[in-house]
Amino acid sequence: MRSLSRRVWLLSTFLAIVLAVPGELRADLLGDIRGRGALRVAIAGSVPPYNAYRPDGAAEGSDVDVARALARDLGVRLEIVRITNSERVAVLLARRADVVISALSITPERERLIAFSVPYASIGVFIAAPLPLQLSSLLDLKGRRVGVLAGSSNFEHLLRHVPEARLRPYAEHDLLVSAYLAGDFEIISATESVVADVNARQPLRPLVEQFQQSEFDLAVGMPKGEKALRDWINAWIVARLRDQSLAAIHLRHHRRGALTVQRPAAGR
Repeated sequence: MRSLSRRVWLLSTFLAIVLAVPGELRADLLGDIRGRGALRVAIAGSVPPYNAYRPDGAAEGSDVDVARALARDLGVRLEIVRITNSERVAVLLARRADVVISALSITPERERLIAFSVPYASIGVFIAAPLPLQLSSLLDLKGRRVGVLAGSSNFEHLLRHVPEARLRPYAEHDLLVSAYLAGDFEIISATESVVADVNARQPLRPLVEQFQQSEFDLAVGMPKGEKALRDWINAWIVARLRDQSLAAIHLRHHRRGALTVQRPAAGR
C-alpha cells in the first residue's frame, strides 16, 4: 500500500510540474516535423492564383510554391492537407495540419485562436457589380445581396463594417462564381482573379470593379504556443523576402512581388 501511495504521489508531482511549465516550453511542433520528416500544410484551393486544385487533384498557386520552399528549407517533404476555406483555423485547432498557407490573413478574431507568422504577402479584395450599378463605399451595400467566400477576411470585414448587407457566403471559389452566374446575388466581394474568372465565362451582366474593399496581409497560420516553429518561420520569411525568393514566386503568379522585408514582431 505504501508503495502504491508513493507511486501516486510521484505521478501527481510529475503532473503538477508538467502543468506548471508554460505551454510554449512544452510544445515542440518544430521537433515533431523534423522527426517525422514531413511538413503538413493545409491549403484550401479557393483563391486562385494564390491556391487552387486542378481536376487531377494537384495543388497549384503561389501559396503552394511558398509551402514547397518552406518544406525544402526545413529539409522535410511537403504533405498538403486539402481543406475548405472555412476550415483554415479549425484544422490547426484539431492539429490535423502543422501550418496553414492558404491566403490566410491576420484578423483579431483569428489571433484569439491561432498564431501567425510575420506577413509574407498581401491580397487585395474588391467590390464588383454589373452596370448600371455604381457603388463607391461599403455604405452602398446596405440591403443588397453580396456574394463572398465563406471564412474569408473580407467576409468578416463586411460583417463588422456593414452588417446590413445581405451576405451570401459560399464555401468554395467555384460555388461563388457559379452562384453569380446563376443570378443568386448582384454584388461580389472578391479578388481581381475571381472577378476575371467570372467575366471570362461571359455572363449576361459582366462584373465591373467598383472600389477596393480592403488589402489584407497574408501570413502563415500555426497553433498557439509553438514558439520554436514560429521563430524559425519568421526568420525564414524575413530571409526569403530579403533575397527576393518570395517576390519571384509572386511575380510568377501575380505579376507583382511580395512584401518588403518584415521583421518578426513579438506576440503578433
